[in-house]
Amino acid sequence: MKTVITVIVLFAFLIYPQLIAQPLNNSFEEWANGDPVSWLTTDIPGYADCVTQSSDAQSGSSSARLEVINLSGNPYAPVLTSTDMNGVGHPVSQRYATFTTYYKFSPVGTDQLFISVGMSIEDNTVVGVGAMIIQAAMSSWTQLNIPIFYNLPDVPTETHITFGISNPAGNPTIGSIGYVDNLSFSGIAAVEQISGHPQDFNLNQNYPNPFNPSTKIEYSIPDAYIAQLQAGNFTRTIKMSLLK
Repeated sequence: MKTVITVIVLFAFLIYPQLIAQPLNNSFEEWANGDPVSWLTTDIPGYADCVTQSSDAQSGSSSARLEVINLSGNPYAPVLTSTDMNGVGHPVSQRYATFTTYYKFSPVGTDQLFISVGMSIEDNTVVGVGAMIIQAAMSSWTQLNIPIFYNLPDVPTETHITFGISNPAGNPTIGSIGYVDNLSFSGIAAVEQISGHPQDFNLNQNYPNPFNPSTKIEYSIPDAYIAQLQAGNFTRTIKMSLLK
């Protein structure tokens, strides 16, 4: 019995490293032309630089700094996402259960730091999601663990991670600042059948807007119900009603 237990424990230690993975350039050490390598931002070269490299780092020598800046008298919000110009996310090969990041946040007014994680397969169908909204100020580096929930049994092949600053009432406020660093995935998740209605819902990749021109929403409702489907933006402003 002792030998069996020893073998099991040893096996667990051997496979554990496989349960932890890192997105590309996960600690934002590599930068080119003002943007982190393997990441896409809402920066406009020569006009708006709202995502920048910072020497204030939780791990390594740099982090990503997000700031709502003044662009021609209007607030311009930062968005940082693990997607290239072709809409391809960072590669993954497991159904990771948790996304971990370290962050700092200095909001102005009611601004909030939002973080979302989408796990998709080759046809861009999203099979797992996780998200968190941070409203409280945090002056020191703080670890944040976001659970990822899956409603399909598929193993994802890519991930789309998005950081940004928004405001539930409308435009964010000039001067809100956030920092993110040291990203990782860990654990393996089981299938989570989401309770309630609709019974099934798939949102094919369409982020970050406006880089992908179209999307496809698949859903099914188990019974006859009054249903409504609306589309909105990061600030929770409803832009259109797709189904009534």
